[in-house]
Amino acid sequence: MDKTMVRQAIVRKAAELGFDLCGFAAVAEAPHADFFDAWLDAGRAGEMHYLARNREKRRHPARLAEAPDPPFQTLIVLGIDYHQFDLPAEIRNDPGRGVIAAYAWGDDYHEIIRPLLYELDAFIRAQTGRTHLGKCLVDTGPVLERDWAAVAGLGFTGKNCCTIRPGRGSWLLLAVILVPEALAEGGKGDKETGRQGDSQSPISNPLNSRSLNPPTPTCGRCTRCLNACPTDAFVDAYHLDPQRCIAYWTIEARGVIPRELRPRFGNRIFGCDICQEVCPYNRRLLGRKPTLPGLHAQYSRMAPPLLEGFDAAHPYWLDQAAFSEHFARSPIKRARRSGMLRNVCVALGNWGDPAALAALALALAEADPVVRIHAAWAVGRILAKTRHAQAAALLTAHLAREDDARVREEVHWAL
Repeated sequence: MDKTMVRQAIVRKAAELGFDLCGFAAVAEAPHADFFDAWLDAGRAGEMHYLARNREKRRHPARLAEAPDPPFQTLIVLGIDYHQFDLPAEIRNDPGRGVIAAYAWGDDYHEIIRPLLYELDAFIRAQTGRTHLGKCLVDTGPVLERDWAAVAGLGFTGKNCCTIRPGRGSWLLLAVILVPEALAEGGKGDKETGRQGDSQSPISNPLNSRSLNPPTPTCGRCTRCLNACPTDAFVDAYHLDPQRCIAYWTIEARGVIPRELRPRFGNRIFGCDICQEVCPYNRRLLGRKPTLPGLHAQYSRMAPPLLEGFDAAHPYWLDQAAFSEHFARSPIKRARRSGMLRNVCVALGNWGDPAALAALALALAEADPVVRIHAAWAVGRILAKTRHAQAAALLTAHLAREDDARVREEVHWAL
């Protein structure tokens, strides 16, 4: 097997399949496994209990191989640039719309990328004669992808904890294939690219420490991302506390959003791009369409009017069947209907317009007490802002029939 020729063939095939970046790293201990373990031990993961599973496999990717298969020797790290355009300010800043993170404007990237990884692994097997399957992962397995993206030369880890590639920014989806072939040069990560127009200059690797210290800075003195976060979710550069992060609460968490954080969410109902939007590496990027059609933005999933999903004609915030149909193949389904309705209630409260009272009355009738808590809070916000008599009447009437102690406490607070 001519390693160089195989690598070049893999890069070409990856580009043909729609990947924008492809790099190789020798299987070794993850550079920041110690930091990740300390992060977990500090309770940062919150409700993301899956992150605490398979710690040793995250630290040592070689342990992902299952006997009697041969051990993995190479991580093939792949990147897809999903940047399309910047959301116009008049839409992003409209409090009557619910802003959705850009990665979710199209279909679920996990379902799009996974079969492409299988196809690429089949191609590699045909090149090398391997009969065992490689391990194909789209950020759902126990691998520290950003560590390996930096080792493989796809980019560096920024202070906002995102992988940043000069010339492309941080709008990158990462995936990994672990294979038994030894493809990385000299046992070190090595960058390749299959797309014309990419910088061919070497990318420095900031993930060169196995201590708990943060990586060597590569963002210079810039702290725009840290300063712009409305919930102060960054403990420090390279250190995110998800339990203060809008993306964590609107996607991962199922519980009650802390009351002190809710006003800071603004109109963001699924994910948050603020720390990417302000990054200098992401400024003035040219508009484009992703190579993979499934990632193309769908207008209805960018910043829908908050009240639209309460309309009887398409009640996707209120009815499970309507929700499943409206968000078919969308990553938004990860937050579930009740979670999205909770998020929308927070955005309606931050809007503070009495026009939202009829929708919030419907949310107060939901079976899920978590939804009712946030609906009551939103009505209270409208009451505090406008002193609207209907808001006070709605809360008073609901209190008379509410039997959940947590919801009653929220209604009392709102009144």
